Amino acid sequence: MFPRHAAEIFSEEHPGRLFAFFRHPVDRAVSQFYYRSIASWEKSPGIYRPDFSDLGGMEEWLLDGRSPDQVNNYMVRLLVNKHMGGPVTEDDLEMAKEILRTKVLVGLVSKMEESVDRYDQYFGFYDNDNRDRCYNVYISKGFNKNNHKSLEEGSKAWNMLAEMDLYDMKLYEYAIQLFDEQERLFEKEEENVADQTVLSEK
Repeated sequence: MFPRHAAEIFSEEHPGRLFAFFRHPVDRAVSQFYYRSIASWEKSPGIYRPDFSDLGGMEEWLLDGRSPDQVNNYMVRLLVNKHMGGPVTEDDLEMAKEILRTKVLVGLVSKMEESVDRYDQYFGFYDNDNRDRCYNVYISKGFNKNNHKSLEEGSKAWNMLAEMDLYDMKLYEYAIQLFDEQERLFEKEEENVADQTVLSEK
């Protein structure tokens, strides 16, 4: 949110580490569409779109030939600072992948609880009196959910969105790969805890 201030805080001697949840781009686009159809509380121009509710859902909206009015390849654009427009390229995708690999502790919305547990371990968030309550309310039960229709994978509308967000789809696949690879960070942590337990028992 405040990149200039972050640049002043962190340095090569005191590096920062991002953590971010990644969601399947089609699921994200569908969720955003339905959110914008009801978000009358949003103050920014163009966010609230009650006209998105004119048809029977996002599938009808897409198949009717209307634009979903959403930025394509949002995550790649955000990571490479191309959110103001212009085409996204393979070079942009590779740069976004490298940023994820070197800077980001990856979490997946599809594996929410496991992701939060990793963040707890890595950053020490578990050492907080409100941790259990927050975990129960916001993670286990979910909070601020907007129940809506989903698109069937492989349907015409689903494929249209996947094509529109082609580079985000590839980035998401890479995020899943990194999530699996980063598991090794926490296996080492568990081994250290086990070693300390054995030593304390001696």
